[in-house]
Amino acid sequence: MHSHMTGFFKVLTVLIAISTGCMIQAATLVTNLGEEMAEQITLTSGFEYTQDFTTGSSGATLQELTFIGGGGFLRTNIEYLSVKLYADNGYLLGAFTNPANVEGFFSNQTITFSGNFSLNSNSTYVIGLTVEYDYINGPGYLSYTSSANQSGLVGWGIDNNFFTWEAATAPELTTGALSMALSGVVPEPSSLSLLVLGLSGMAALRRRRVE
Repeated sequence: MHSHMTGFFKVLTVLIAISTGCMIQAATLVTNLGEEMAEQITLTSGFEYTQDFTTGSSGATLQELTFIGGGGFLRTNIEYLSVKLYADNGYLLGAFTNPANVEGFFSNQTITFSGNFSLNSNSTYVIGLTVEYDYINGPGYLSYTSSANQSGLVGWGIDNNFFTWEAATAPELTTGALSMALSGVVPEPSSLSLLVLGLSGMAALRRRRVE
């Protein structure tokens, strides 16, 4: 019996090692950056801009969030732009790391923020943006699109609306979605299937031996 158990755990260790060694793959989770810009929003100090997105049937680790700057005057002071991630119930999950200062104008540049957030499957999350700027350089702008077309993993989506929040007032709804892309790593289905299949077979074999 002891030898059977020893063999069981040896095989289990090998299966887990193989599976975890290749169970994640880099992916664009969802993006609408290729869609035509509808307009741009002015990043006004003291406001928070929120954009919902939903995950598919597989969870993921969100690592990057990319925006496109609209035509504006926000020079190299991207440190004033705070990007946060919230759960659907409003609970703050954390803040993204601001990128290095952007050379030249903010306008029309693709700007990527870094993070490390574990996202559940079939869930809704909220991106929140706030800005504080100096009046010498002026405000910045972000692009948004009125197109509902997106690409990415099955079931993932950027909601076709975003909100502008002002203290003590109701949010203002804008029809359209922020132009953005979410990237990260996801479990590789083949590896997870291998692990489940292996464990199931081992359990059946062990039951047969016991009987």
